[in-house]
Amino acid sequence: MPTFEDIAKIAGVSKATVSLALSDSAKISLETKVKIRNIAKSIGYNLSGAEGSKWLRNKSIGILYVSNIPDFEKDFFRDTLIGVTEDAANTGYDVVFIGSHMPKSAEDMTEDIADKVVQSGVEGVIVISSIPNLKGFGKLQQMHFPMVFVGNRKVDGSARNIFNVCSDHYNGGKMAAEYLLDDLGHTRISLVGRVHMPHWEQDRLNGFFSYLRNSGLTDIENDKVLVSERYNPDDEGWNRLTRIQPSAIFAANAGIGISVLHYLRAVGRRIPEDVSLIVFDDFASFPYENPPITVIKQNKEALGSLAVKLLLDLLEKSKIPPRQMLISTELIERQSCAPARK
Repeated sequence: MPTFEDIAKIAGVSKATVSLALSDSAKISLETKVKIRNIAKSIGYNLSGAEGSKWLRNKSIGILYVSNIPDFEKDFFRDTLIGVTEDAANTGYDVVFIGSHMPKSAEDMTEDIADKVVQSGVEGVIVISSIPNLKGFGKLQQMHFPMVFVGNRKVDGSARNIFNVCSDHYNGGKMAAEYLLDDLGHTRISLVGRVHMPHWEQDRLNGFFSYLRNSGLTDIENDKVLVSERYNPDDEGWNRLTRIQPSAIFAANAGIGISVLHYLRAVGRRIPEDVSLIVFDDFASFPYENPPITVIKQNKEALGSLAVKLLLDLLEKSKIPPRQMLISTELIERQSCAPARK
């Protein structure tokens, strides 16, 4: 059975500090109280006793939104937020929104994020961000603060495992390749992605090319085209796509999908008569394009719901090992893809 001494040793404080913290003493800072309480829970200490009962539990979780990219990620945040709030409400938890903007050079925001989270009074947070390598979470990790990340993120350059829920990007890429190759018969296929590809988009690429290679297509990765985010006729990547003249294109994200539409219209190639187009991730305009765009769709609401379930496991149980949970993607067929011409 864990003791005050065990908690004190992990926290690096005295047993008296542990007692005061769990008694909600005004002599102890809120940050220290949160740290000690979370350590106590993580090692299975019973907080329902005399000291623990004095800690007021407010039954609330936070949504921590960290961003520096304002455009195509907004619908991801909106749909995931719906999943979080609905499941939290169904389990009796209030939701507190905590926003934080991370500039490109964010070396000094460690204190800022931790302070915002602790002062909000939430028991744990779900982190939603479009940033691949997140900074500013080291202090919260030291406090053993319960956190679940939506998406496979790298946090503070640490090798420490974290809790996260994410879409199965690798198999989503394989799904796109299988559809274009096996269902529609395309063999001249280009993957179009951005120059600086985050690791989850690299997973899509790996799944896509893995399936094509295993199906016997050789040198298929030579048809990978990296382009500027927005269509620019002077960009070498877009010019290379014109030279390749693929019969089908897989766009690695929704933003690139929009740019591919602009490109194809600019060079006079018809969809799907001249080229089929499939995009990883849906976007609000895709069902209404002419023609509507076929997509590999993430279940963003389910990501939010699963994040809540995982966070509540962290809050209500002890000694749960960090883990990643994957949600399958789905092929949504529309009219932008057609069988390859013979």
